[in-house]
Amino acid sequence: MRERSQVLLLLTNSYDTTADLLVHRLGPDKVFRFNFDIWSDYALEITPSQFRIVDPTGRDVDGARVAKVLWRKPWSRLPLRPISRTDEDRYYDEEVWYAVREIVNLLWFDRKIVLVEPFAERRVGKFVQMRTAARHLEVPPYQFRLGLPSTFANSDSVVVKSLTTEPVGPAKERELLFTTRVADRDLSPECPWMVQTYVHAEKDVTVAFVHNQVFAFELDRTPFRERLTDWREGPDDGEGGMTWYPHQLPDDVARGIFGFMAELGLHFGRLDFLLGEEGYWFLEVNTNGEWAWLDTEGHHGLLLKVASEIDPDQPRHPIPNYRPATPSPQ
Repeated sequence: MRERSQVLLLLTNSYDTTADLLVHRLGPDKVFRFNFDIWSDYALEITPSQFRIVDPTGRDVDGARVAKVLWRKPWSRLPLRPISRTDEDRYYDEEVWYAVREIVNLLWFDRKIVLVEPFAERRVGKFVQMRTAARHLEVPPYQFRLGLPSTFANSDSVVVKSLTTEPVGPAKERELLFTTRVADRDLSPECPWMVQTYVHAEKDVTVAFVHNQVFAFELDRTPFRERLTDWREGPDDGEGGMTWYPHQLPDDVARGIFGFMAELGLHFGRLDFLLGEEGYWFLEVNTNGEWAWLDTEGHHGLLLKVASEIDPDQPRHPIPNYRPATPSPQ
């Protein structure tokens, strides 16, 4: 038994198939899983010298036992609760969320956070990504605009995409805005738009960057290119041409990815590209992107690499600790 051995602290939710896969791969004795959506099933304390979490089975963990921390995608269940939930419920939820964030920050100062930088999307948003990527990779021209003239000269072929995951539409019919091909002149100047040049691509390429390795996969766009711009709108069951296969990146693109990720200080991300006759076009990096569906069985090296990086018995490669500069005394 490893009950008092060092473990991975996995911060996630009770419904997370990627977390399930990682726990299965490492073995449950190597992982202490905290599911934030059911935080009321846990016990927790933070004292001047230590923190401690007890799970629903009575198993506990403290800072000394945590060898590594992986930040998955913990989220609150409050938005899913009926309106009848009280202000008191929301208060408790926010208090626990604050405490969990501080546990993460304490462990970050101890250099125990690996692979995924918590809340990296706040530091490295899409416009920071694209400006940085332009120094290493090809980026399609873009414009975010509201009430100002287009830079695309009323092109018949641009795409609009959402900067957020906020759904749009009537209350009962709200949907996500997937990347959509439109005529630029049809966009209302009264609305905010993220507009980008349309790339006539033959393949989608997604690249999982894991500390010091890249794992690329491709999706043939030809079966759906004329009816869909965004592959995510298609079926996800492997039918209709939605199957991903391993992809060999050219050396110059791989070097560009390493340079880009190093400049942003990221150890993990899933980068999306379009591949056409003119080469690879960078779209974005999801700093905590899903990846397990690309290598669920562990045949392509990606699952094994992630498992190795988070294994508490393997060497630790902590993510950078971004601390604000200390102001000089006046």
